[in-house]
Amino acid sequence: MPAAEKKRHRLTPAARRELILGGAMRVFAEHGYEAASIGEIAQEAGITPAVIYDHFSSKVALAIELLERQTEELFDTVGAALEAAPQEPEALIRAGIEAYFGYVEEHPSAWRMLFRDPPRDPEVTAAYARLNARATQGIAAFLNAGAGGALAEEEDSELVLEMFAELLKVAQNGLASWWYEHPEVPREEVVRRLLEFCWTGMERIAKRGDAG
Repeated sequence: MPAAEKKRHRLTPAARRELILGGAMRVFAEHGYEAASIGEIAQEAGITPAVIYDHFSSKVALAIELLERQTEELFDTVGAALEAAPQEPEALIRAGIEAYFGYVEEHPSAWRMLFRDPPRDPEVTAAYARLNARATQGIAAFLNAGAGGALAEEEDSELVLEMFAELLKVAQNGLASWWYEHPEVPREEVVRRLLEFCWTGMERIAKRGDAG
């Protein structure tokens, strides 16, 4: 028996599962969910297709677990950065944006899978929608903290926060898509330009809150 095959046989179920998830993430990121096949994922992971079905009931289940895992990793990354940042409006906004683009830079396959066009499969599309809504809620809380709580004082504050969160989310994701095609631009430059774009309005809101 070849040494590589012996080594594969010694892998624990948890290690095999990680191989599958890593291979699937790369294949989904490169080809998209619709074009990806279980055979390609198995080849990328260095296993047989049958092994995938030992761990996941379908390509749908595999994609949803990846989406949920990557979203959690992104939230954890941004959350840790916000906890470590000075609790001042501009510092919080900067820390959140820097953490987001740091994740994009360090996990290009994960980012591309998270933010490319959602697939047509209804279960995967529903997962995208659920995680997207959760991201909006998280960004809304982050923006409210970055505005010194002033947005929560607005009339229809929940609606206002949601709109601001969507604006920042679209700006971040759009700039990240552009950056994917222009990797020569330093991350610091990308962060600086987005801050220039969004901080002017947030600063005015934060100052309005301070004045109140």
